[in-house]
Amino acid sequence: MEIQINKNELASALPALGKLITRTAVAEVCRSVEIRGFANHLYFRTRTIFEEIEFALFAEMEEDFPTTLVFFEQFRSAVRNSKNKTLKFEYDCGEIYIDGVMMESVKGHFPLKERISNHIVSVIELPADTMSAFDILAPITAKGTVARRILTGINIGKDGFTATNEKELVNIPVSLETTDSITIPFPLVLLATKAYGESGKLSTWQKDGETFFELMLGNWSWRTKALPGIYPIWKHVVPERTDATHYVCLQDESAEQMTRYLKSITDEKDKITCVKLCRLPEGPNMLHLESSNGLLVSISAEFDPNWDNLSVMVRKDLLLHLLNAGHRKIELNDAFSPIVGTGGAGLYIGMPLRLKKAQPQTEQKPEQVASCQTNVQATAQSEQPAPHPVPEATESVSEQNPTRPQETKTIIHTNLNKENPTMNDPIITRTVSVPEQTSTLNNKPESKLNSMDELIISIEAFKAKLKAMLDESNTMSRKVCEVAIAQKQKEREYARTKRTLERVRVATGAA
Repeated sequence: MEIQINKNELASALPALGKLITRTAVAEVCRSVEIRGFANHLYFRTRTIFEEIEFALFAEMEEDFPTTLVFFEQFRSAVRNSKNKTLKFEYDCGEIYIDGVMMESVKGHFPLKERISNHIVSVIELPADTMSAFDILAPITAKGTVARRILTGINIGKDGFTATNEKELVNIPVSLETTDSITIPFPLVLLATKAYGESGKLSTWQKDGETFFELMLGNWSWRTKALPGIYPIWKHVVPERTDATHYVCLQDESAEQMTRYLKSITDEKDKITCVKLCRLPEGPNMLHLESSNGLLVSISAEFDPNWDNLSVMVRKDLLLHLLNAGHRKIELNDAFSPIVGTGGAGLYIGMPLRLKKAQPQTEQKPEQVASCQTNVQATAQSEQPAPHPVPEATESVSEQNPTRPQETKTIIHTNLNKENPTMNDPIITRTVSVPEQTSTLNNKPESKLNSMDELIISIEAFKAKLKAMLDESNTMSRKVCEVAIAQKQKEREYARTKRTLERVRVATGAA
């Protein structure tokens, strides 16, 4: 059997197919691609445990192409290294040849695609700009460890496509004929397909209490499990539009200049890179941008009459997402309300930054100031011993100062010779100024955190502990690997030494 297919179309599908290949897997099935053909189409499928992607390519064939598994790395090399525009697939006695290169078959098989009954499947027709919408929403989805896993996906419902990371939100309104909503995981595999301008459909079904879906765009089919949970009602965070709303409008040239400026800002480690937006007094039509690391630029813009001295702090990545979505108008009610981007794809909402005010420092106690005055008076007295003089101490209290703590001055007369004092011993007079401790009766009670703030602090602390445990686990894994490598090295050295001794013994015995 021989089939002719277009090389460029198949080569463009390799990046997406390779996303689900586990190159370090022990099982050969996890490192293979399934090839099968029927109804004048050749299908290429790769999968993991819960996710699979399939690409369909038109090919004229007289009979069905048998289902075969081949190693993905070898298959990709054969397709890319071919110098012909048309690839020739041959099947002969269970072996597949691509332009004369035999592919090594893999033992095993993929699970068959589950056929879902039509009466339990919900189908949603997707428009042609679905892939472009996913491209805009992908940077907005939450990354890493978050409190709610459902925020790591994209919600598809009657209001269109929605994504949020708790700092910004994007909704792209699309007319979908559905009353339910489903949240798909981050579409990493689907983004690699680059199926722009392709319409499709979304089929969902229930199995064992979980929701599964199949998303088809053009020649691509993506199957996996939907994210569990209820997506937040994002309309509650949309700010109300009032007549006093401030806005700033950018032309395309100014937006491109602003994008270049934002990309030139270097991110600082463990710090939020923010940009301050304000209006220059000397330039009523100039938007002044100042980054947290001191990079300045001014671009032309159009402001509303109520802007005046308003300034707002925004994260650098939020502004980039806003501009990449095509928005050219930024609206806000004040410096602390959500900013809204309009004029581009859908609705963009972002939260500005609010700088924390410096906590007032408590008045520290003044350091003890000691001033010592030494007056040595030597008087000629008779050499007769005198009884031990009793030291005299006098205290004088200074006048109270309402702005400073009360001070107490103490004058003490002491002798230098403590063991056998005599009349000839010099007398030293010390005057020490010591602040007297005072207490404030009307202290204001410390403000207590509310339950929400305590919860957020606890979550952040728990996340920090998890990160520390993960780092420690990675360190331990690395050490275990190093020990294993060292052990294997010792075993190899032992075997090499044993062989050498065996050869020496044989040679000595032969001699």
